[in-house]
Order: sequence, then C-alpha cells, then structure tokens
Amino acid sequence: MIRFGTFATLVPLLASVCAAKLDAQTTPPPIPPPPASKVAAPARKAAAPASNVPPSQAAAPASNPAAKSPKLAPKSKLSRTDGPTISLPSKKPRSEFLSLPGSGPVDRYGPDPVDWAALPPWRKTEFFGIRVEGRFFIYVLDCSGSMAFENRMARAKSALRTSVGRLQAPQRFRVIFYNDLPIPMPGEVAQPADVDAKDQLARWLRLIEPEGQTDPRPALQQAIGLRPDAIFLLSDGEFPEGTVESIARKNVRKIPIHCVDLSAGEAGDQLKRIAAQSGGSYAARPYLNRLPQ
Repeated sequence: MIRFGTFATLVPLLASVCAAKLDAQTTPPPIPPPPASKVAAPARKAAAPASNVPPSQAAAPASNPAAKSPKLAPKSKLSRTDGPTISLPSKKPRSEFLSLPGSGPVDRYGPDPVDWAALPPWRKTEFFGIRVEGRFFIYVLDCSGSMAFENRMARAKSALRTSVGRLQAPQRFRVIFYNDLPIPMPGEVAQPADVDAKDQLARWLRLIEPEGQTDPRPALQQAIGLRPDAIFLLSDGEFPEGTVESIARKNVRKIPIHCVDLSAGEAGDQLKRIAAQSGGSYAARPYLNRLPQ
C-alpha cells in the first residue's frame, strides 16, 4: 500500500518523463553536414563572372574530359632569325652569250672589256696573239709577191691553221686571200667549224702561192658585207693611196678589223690606222730570224 507522501513525490517525476518523451517525438532529427565537394561547388560558381547571356542561349559545357585538364601553353613558333644564319647565294644573272642573236641590246662590236677565262671556247679565238670574242670570223690574208720573203707565207698559213683549229661548233669562219684581186675559199660563204671544213681548208692552202700586187679593198669589202663578229687583216706591204679612207666608208657598222703587220711597220702606218678607226687591235709580228742591218 502506497503512502500518500510517496505518491506525491512520484507525480513530478512522471510528469518530467512524459514531457521528455513528448519533446523527443516533436523535435526533428539534426541535419547532417553536406559533403565537402558539394560545399565547394557553390563557391566556384559564385566566383564565376556574371554573364548577360540568358540561360537559354548559353552554350552547353563540352563533355570532352580533356577539357577539364589544365591547358598547356602554346608552343612558340620559331622565327626565321632563330638559329644560325645561312646566307643563300644570289641568283646568277643569265649570260648574254646564251641569248639568241638580236634578242638583247648588247652591242657585240662594243669596246667593253672581256673576261677571257669566263668565255667558253666556242665564243673566242686567237690569231697571231690577238684574242677575239665571237662566233663568226673572217681571215683576210695577203698573198702578194712580197709574202715570199722571210718565210711570211708559211707563217701566215701556220697561224691560220692554228686559229681555225681552235674553233668549235657553232662557230663559223671564212678565209679570203688577196693580191690584186680577192681569192675566197671555195664552198659556203660561212664555213662551219667542223672537221670536214678544216680539212678542206688544209687542202686549199696548198694551192695558194705568193704573187701579184697588194690591194686589200675588194677582199675587205666582201668580208664587211658578211657582217662577221671580227675580221683579221694580215699584210706585209704598203696599200694603194686612199685604202684606209675607203675601208672606213664601207665599214659603217664599225666591225673590228684586227691587223697583223708582218713587216713591223716598214710599209707604213696604214694597218695601224685601219685598226684604230674600226676599234680593232694592231700587232707587229716581224720575222724573228731576220739578220741585223
């Protein structure tokens, strides 16, 4: 049997227990803290700059996984000045000797200096030491009676064979002997520099003998009319009066006439004047075994 005093003490205790149970039923459970990744996302989104583009027009993010990786700095392009400098040779100008005749303003009779080492063999020749540039040459040689002295005719023929022998295709040549009249080499007007033409010249030279007087005007008139690159004029005697002036009047194109004097000037200065007026060269080639006076 419970006493009244004891019941009085139990009533407040039971009331507190019931109040505690009631609070437990009405108080919601505590919300757990979100994960760290979900917390950081709003921070990154908040740090992004604001954009005026509506969400409907915004481009969807790329799904490429490589886009999430940090971008590498682009490789720098090498400039043309990086590394050692290599100087390329300048373009070599086209040689005027490879141009077709008449295709350029080059004056083939001009007095410009010539680099003989740079010229190909088919662009030059030599006669009694006189070097000449060109591809068409005419030899006008004296065969008058005075050429029989001091071995002059033999020397002239030997130098002629040597000079023509140096010629190469496409070079051409013409030989005209003269005394009172011109004596041209038979065959074509301009002989090609081939073996057949050179052999024909050697056979024809055996027929040439010194005789007659000395007048180069008809032979030179034929030579100038063929318009060669150069003319070689050989003589040992004195020309008729007015020869120098007559040749100058006919040579309106100033074709160089290179003169070889086998008498070393004893016959006068006519060869020197012809060479000077035409822009040619003069060479005295006397007989070396001449006895002293």
